[in-house]
Amino acid sequence: MKDRSLTGTLILASLEIAILLAGIYLIHFDDRLLYAPGTPKFWRVLLYFVMTVALLNVVTRLIKWLYQRQNYAKRRGAKNFIYGVENIRKLLIGGVVVFTVFSLIGIDFTALFTGLSLVAAAIAIVSKDFVNDLIVGIYYSFTDVFEVGDYVRFYTYRGRVTDIGLLKVKILNDNDDVVILPNGKIYTSEIINYTRRDVRLLSIDFEMDIKAITDVNELERELIESIRGFSDLIEPNSYLLKIVEVKKDYMEIKFQFRLRYMDRERQREVKRKVVREVFSYVSSHKPR
Repeated sequence: MKDRSLTGTLILASLEIAILLAGIYLIHFDDRLLYAPGTPKFWRVLLYFVMTVALLNVVTRLIKWLYQRQNYAKRRGAKNFIYGVENIRKLLIGGVVVFTVFSLIGIDFTALFTGLSLVAAAIAIVSKDFVNDLIVGIYYSFTDVFEVGDYVRFYTYRGRVTDIGLLKVKILNDNDDVVILPNGKIYTSEIINYTRRDVRLLSIDFEMDIKAITDVNELERELIESIRGFSDLIEPNSYLLKIVEVKKDYMEIKFQFRLRYMDRERQREVKRKVVREVFSYVSSHKPR
């Protein structure tokens, strides 16, 4: 979903309303053009198609305008609502396109649905993943589990959500790679939304040989001392060392601290420098 300028939006909305009014006039007040002898069915079907698409676009714009006017857009999940409305619009337009094509090639809808009912089970099996992704995509479009701009982790993928589509979710990872994941896969995975926590809290995960650790409290003090050069950026008494899991030969450790203020660029800079300091410390304390 791309942002448009206000002028462009007004022009498109005016054009769509003009198409609706012209179509209503032709259908109800001057049907000679549509039903005159020799007028092909193609033009009537095309008119109904264009009017339906225009109506869907106008209704979508009206819903989003009313939503923003009520200040709901300031709430968490507001971006998802906008994406949800857009996704439903795309889904309905897709359905309109299918019905239009069937109408143009002369397929009887009654016979079509009767035939589809005979192979519904086969279609359900073949399109199970597609339908599942579609339903989950609509669900995420109207919830605040995560929204565009949130920093999240799905499975082993970590990054910032850039798009919530009908079938896929796009995230931009720390290497600036765009990762595209099916909605169904995300729904069945563990979701960690780092944005929902204290945004000033930084966590550094690392592993350390058990033989190199004689005292956990001493390890915490030495780690704090190793990043003393950043003390002006870190809240005092916010340091915390957690033992996540103990393995046979090593420990999984999480070192956390809280910044004095929130600045994305400064946060990335501090984390990069602190990771290097922690890595240097861990490397220098390997057992011999």
